[in-house]
Amino acid sequence: MKKKITEFLKKQFRFVIVDSESLEEKRVISFSRINFYVLSLFFGFCFFILCFVIIVYSPINQFLPGKSSDLVQNQLINLSLKSDSLERALYVRSLYLNNISAIINGDSSILKFSEDTSIISFEKELVFTPSKEDSLLREQVEREDLGSINQNVKKETEYFLFYPPFEGIISDSFNWSNGHYAIDLVAKAGTKIKSISSGTVIVSDWNPETGHVIGIQHKNNFISFYKHCSRLLKKTGDVVGLGEHIAIIGNSGELSTGPHLHLELWQNGVPMNPANFIAF
Repeated sequence: MKKKITEFLKKQFRFVIVDSESLEEKRVISFSRINFYVLSLFFGFCFFILCFVIIVYSPINQFLPGKSSDLVQNQLINLSLKSDSLERALYVRSLYLNNISAIINGDSSILKFSEDTSIISFEKELVFTPSKEDSLLREQVEREDLGSINQNVKKETEYFLFYPPFEGIISDSFNWSNGHYAIDLVAKAGTKIKSISSGTVIVSDWNPETGHVIGIQHKNNFISFYKHCSRLLKKTGDVVGLGEHIAIIGNSGELSTGPHLHLELWQNGVPMNPANFIAF
């Protein structure tokens, strides 16, 4: 039996290439079955190694069942994280714009500072009658919180100065306790209002409460608002320089008590006292 197997494997074969016209043998290749099997195994092994390398070390491996599911899962996780970030950014932006609108309209009776958004959220007053002790405690806590906020921004603002909008008289100063987050300046009719610093106009509009209002975004996240103007000289999107005329003093709006400029200064959503930055 063994001898028959050996003879079977060693049996010789000839592969002949013949010229079709002259029938001359051009090339003769002799081989046995064992040679054929060995060569077949060798080339099959080489083909397997080549396919393995291509699949493992090329982008084709992404289409494998296991790899594909992992890749899709990672992409879904990344998309979910980006979606959450975008949703949060849109919420903060929407809240910021709503707060800017409330500031312009003078609707800033109750301020609540948010640490995670660095902006101000406005809330409607709740209908209740607090005791005298509760009111005093609330006022003390609010003063401490606002004082802490001012200390946090002091390093960024102590060397940043602005210039007065015009030469006038202060009729009402900045006051935390009564919610007057501005300085009122009085001057003669027709006085032109100057920008206290260079920046970009983000608001140039009119509303019933504060009349003609213009707001300018400055460096270091400062925003200045000029309210109760009689006429605005700049529109939203304009770039203004230091001391450039932006409006004319007036008495517009239901909250105005006479011809004056209501000047507000905000940084990171926190109302700042303009007198700390401007030499009136």
